[in-house]
Amino acid sequence: MEKKKSFFREATKSEIKKKDLVDVASLSDIRNLEENQFVIISPLVPKGFESARKFMKHGREVRPKRFYSLKQALEDGRTPIQIREKAFDNLKGFEFCGYTFMPLGRDQRKRKVSLTDCSEGARIYAYSHQVPGTEIGVKPYADSKIVRRDGAEIVVDLPSRTEGERRIQLKLISVPVVDSSEKYIIGMGIGSDHSCPTKRFNIRYKYADDKESSGIVNMCSHEIAAYLATIDYFWNEKKNIIPLQMSQFAIPSQEAVDYYLRWENNVLVRDDNLKTKDKLRKPNRADKEIGLWALVRDLGHDKTFYSRADRDGLLSQYKWKF
Repeated sequence: MEKKKSFFREATKSEIKKKDLVDVASLSDIRNLEENQFVIISPLVPKGFESARKFMKHGREVRPKRFYSLKQALEDGRTPIQIREKAFDNLKGFEFCGYTFMPLGRDQRKRKVSLTDCSEGARIYAYSHQVPGTEIGVKPYADSKIVRRDGAEIVVDLPSRTEGERRIQLKLISVPVVDSSEKYIIGMGIGSDHSCPTKRFNIRYKYADDKESSGIVNMCSHEIAAYLATIDYFWNEKKNIIPLQMSQFAIPSQEAVDYYLRWENNVLVRDDNLKTKDKLRKPNRADKEIGLWALVRDLGHDKTFYSRADRDGLLSQYKWKF
């Protein structure tokens, strides 16, 4: 069985059961749990989905405003974070599997991002700064004139979260680095050549009543960590804020990270479908995703998935131990 590096490990079910059982009034109240407390919740996947995996593929999505031409994007004038803020602050419920956006360029497959992957991407990025010898390598290919129209390609070398595993190398494509009107289209076309198991086996076929095609690009935590390192590189080396300005990835606050860690270390799910005597399990990916959206609904965008150095400290130095 694969063993996570200590920076990424979470409490086991037996370790959590040794803590003091308490009650919470709502999912977002999980953020108030003490280190020695735990809570038992019911499964969160809505009825109608046969599994957590099905929900993460076909569940409701948060859909920030779509643009169907460069003219529309320019007339609107807002950056991706401002568009996300509007959507995140106007949630109708919290049973979502992620948020999506639609590219305008040649590759018009819908991009899908989960808050779980945004959190894990931030954790990989922090790990690379806090543990010696794990730095993320960034090698941009951004000197060609075509970069203004198509964006830059960035080769990124990432540490693995698993002990004994090789480092991960991927190439980001459609990275906006030039301050031009095309940056809006380029940013929405973000992608990569990466194919980790999370992406490789996330096969999605549309339901009969789906309006959008089966073609979808699921952005994973590795790609998000790579993009965060790219933001770092261009700001620190080039004094270039465009990759940050046009970023399609929500960056968690320290409060959102603390809450996420409680889901890993202080929450169990009572699942009657289990064959075990206690009917308890750790939260799965869908439980965590829904939990994160519950926090966004209750606290709003700025307190949860908007990183502010004056409030949270540097993202690279976030605390990832609870």
